[in-house]
Amino acid sequence: MGRIRILDPQVAEKIAAGEVITRPGAAVKELVENALDAGARHITVEISDGGRKLIRVVDDGCGMTPDDAALSLQRHATSKLAAESDLLGIATLGFRGEALPSLAAVSRLEMITRPPGAAEGRRLVAAGGTLMESGPAAGAPGTQVTVAELFFNTPARRKFLKGPDTEQAFILETFRALALGFPEVAFFLKTPARTLLAAPGPQSLQERVASLWGAETAGRMVALSLGDGPWQVSGLATDPDVTLASARFQVFLVNRRAVHDRLLPAVLKEAYRGLLPVGRHPAAVVCLRAPLEQVDVNVHPAKAEVRFQNPGRVYALLLEALRQALRPFISAAPTYQATFPPPPQVREAIPSLGWGASFHPPAPSPPPGPGVLEWAPRTPTWRFQDLEILGQLQNTYILTQGPGGLILIDQHAAHERILYEAFQTQSGPAARQALLFPRVIEVSPAQADWVKDHLEVLAQAGLELASFGGGSFLLSAAPACLAQAELEALVLSTIEALAPVKSHTQPQALKEMALTVMACRGAIKAGEMLSREEMGALLMQLDDIPVNSHCPHGRPLWRLIATEEIHRSFRRPL
Repeated sequence: MGRIRILDPQVAEKIAAGEVITRPGAAVKELVENALDAGARHITVEISDGGRKLIRVVDDGCGMTPDDAALSLQRHATSKLAAESDLLGIATLGFRGEALPSLAAVSRLEMITRPPGAAEGRRLVAAGGTLMESGPAAGAPGTQVTVAELFFNTPARRKFLKGPDTEQAFILETFRALALGFPEVAFFLKTPARTLLAAPGPQSLQERVASLWGAETAGRMVALSLGDGPWQVSGLATDPDVTLASARFQVFLVNRRAVHDRLLPAVLKEAYRGLLPVGRHPAAVVCLRAPLEQVDVNVHPAKAEVRFQNPGRVYALLLEALRQALRPFISAAPTYQATFPPPPQVREAIPSLGWGASFHPPAPSPPPGPGVLEWAPRTPTWRFQDLEILGQLQNTYILTQGPGGLILIDQHAAHERILYEAFQTQSGPAARQALLFPRVIEVSPAQADWVKDHLEVLAQAGLELASFGGGSFLLSAAPACLAQAELEALVLSTIEALAPVKSHTQPQALKEMALTVMACRGAIKAGEMLSREEMGALLMQLDDIPVNSHCPHGRPLWRLIATEEIHRSFRRPL
């Protein structure tokens, strides 16, 4: 009996409907997913003209019998579902039974397939949705699907395709994501001129990342590992010193399925908050394994989105896994409390999710085994106050000598972090201190309206302002740790930075922005001369705060130039 059957209409109606083949990259995705579901261990894709002229996918999977091959070109024909209840526990990448019929409807399609052990294979040819040929054929075990002249019979759709280079880039990005989800499978992507991607298998995830993104990137990634049983997180993420201009090199895999979901990048952004400069991004491959019934993959026709039954649990598990991996790069990192709801900016971005769940992650996993790259911790093993102060460089960097060599400390970034931590830890609304003589702050008419609407948020950040008529406000209190700052200039610059923020921004997020701006404006500036006593006091304060590796904007605040590196630069023996 064949494995492929036509779905009952009642089941088919429950499957997310819509266009599946929108561009060559979508065709590659559907065909490669079919190959993976067929158990392939070697997949080769050939494309021409960005996939518009030709897409050929060759796999060594289980192949199809002649009857199954004929059924596979009919709508809702699948071997992966039988009953409506199967939609609640989908373990395969494909399940709709739409890829081959949809491709056959908009291209000239040839399929040659043979199960291992069969005496001969089967060849089918279709064009514009009509079966043209069907008969026996020679072929290796597995399946070969050739899609030629995509959208030849729908010129309006073909007209909206991008140029060959752009479509090829989409195919490459799609292919990389699939290859990252299955490092035990060999993947090859070729054009008539060259090989675009070669990832032999089987590989470890780190070896696969090196094949796809380069050895340098893979070598600067730390392992994620948390959870056991049905809930697990694994993967790799770059250390905070490695940043990229875009988020393109971030792949999220849910039960090995590459997905686009607003929750997942939001967790990654939260984990790196304060560790990366604004506008820079990490590279990451985040793999979540969850019970099948907890993940709805029947959300989008292209199966590119998922819905979690318990998003709060997912958020907690992913965030804890990322923070454990990044903890060696955050000096004296505070213990993470898995308490919800998540940060306001995440709730604001995803208002439909029902937060309020909590998840207590299991104990950290043991160290990685042999063959897995291990990273030496970068938390200082010394105290800042014990460093020998040598002086200042350009009145910007404090030069010190420590056990490992020359340590440079950015005085502005260091003081900025100290102030920010003081704002966060002081009791009350940023520990406001009443001013002996209230001061009048003048702002522009546009800023005045914004300030009037956000007086409570500013008060929570420690700035007590009251309307004084027109664009004038009376400042009667400020954070105690800013007592020595030029308050009028600090308040004006804070308002100038925050006023463009949209009024619907969550108050807590706005308060965090205010504290960051105030810490920056109130900190010691680059180019400011410091006495040895002032430098010593700054170093002592760094020892007393929970995070002393980066400023609130994500810039590193200290750097070590190792003694060995100095000797090497002068060609002295080590």
